[in-house]
Amino acid sequence: MGRSTGFSLGSDPGFQPGPREGQQLGRELAARCRPGRRDSSGIRLYYTASLRRFDAGIMELGLVYTPVMAIPPQEEAFVLTGYCTDKCTQLALPPSGIRIFASQLHTHLTGRKVVTVLARGGREREIVNKDDHYSPHFQEIRMLKKAVSVHQGDVLITSCTYNTEDRKLATVGGFGILEEMCVNYVHYYPQTQLELCKSSVDPGFLQKYFHLVNRFNSEEVCTCPQASVPEQFASVPWNSFSRHVLAALYGFAPVSVHCNKSSAVRFQGEWDLQPLPEIFSKLEEPAPRCPAGRGQSPAGPTVVSIGGGKG
Repeated sequence: MGRSTGFSLGSDPGFQPGPREGQQLGRELAARCRPGRRDSSGIRLYYTASLRRFDAGIMELGLVYTPVMAIPPQEEAFVLTGYCTDKCTQLALPPSGIRIFASQLHTHLTGRKVVTVLARGGREREIVNKDDHYSPHFQEIRMLKKAVSVHQGDVLITSCTYNTEDRKLATVGGFGILEEMCVNYVHYYPQTQLELCKSSVDPGFLQKYFHLVNRFNSEEVCTCPQASVPEQFASVPWNSFSRHVLAALYGFAPVSVHCNKSSAVRFQGEWDLQPLPEIFSKLEEPAPRCPAGRGQSPAGPTVVSIGGGKG
């Protein structure tokens, strides 16, 4: 076994573990132990008698775990986006703001790219974390090269790109491994009451989508009250119309915002039917730094001599 790598918080923040973390760790270790087996895995914690200046916290960004956010089958690169809105950060963050120093991106099996961007005043300002070659089989907490400051009124936008080319039915959001997630667990300080800042499309607007699809596809989608959202998505006839309209719906429809405390209770306010944040200036995509590989087209024409004589 190789030597493990420590996770250092630096000199300012520190985590204050509570009973919930200890109980969870105990359950995980107990589940591994079976009669006749010896488990050498585990976790080693180092602590200091010198109290750190700030308590650190972990906050969830991205999409709520709900089937209203879905990816059609046979998609090469379908994007879903979750929002931590300016209304939530204005209400829940301290006047001095917070500093994000680490991040763990997370999807299930069809995730291929994940990015979280900080926006302020309608302009994208900086990338919090980004992975254009994401693999659900290799997930880690990444220390940021530079801490990202988030202030009251800022917006945090988390987008995930999915590939469902090998699936025949829609992939809905949820906890199951064959369902999907789009999450960024950001580590930050100082700790606040805000533990979850995510969104999902308004369910009423999604039902309007199902009704619209029916108008062009001979009433194939059940819109009766007893039909669940996964059942409705399973009956959608996936053609260019239903695919493009769903993508358009996610790009303009109002959202339900979960601006939650650690008790899972939302901060006081109206959080349903919230408009999408207005972003009128986006960051430019950086130019690729990788050299052209084999099989790629050359940058310019290549002169080839096919004759041995002069002239």
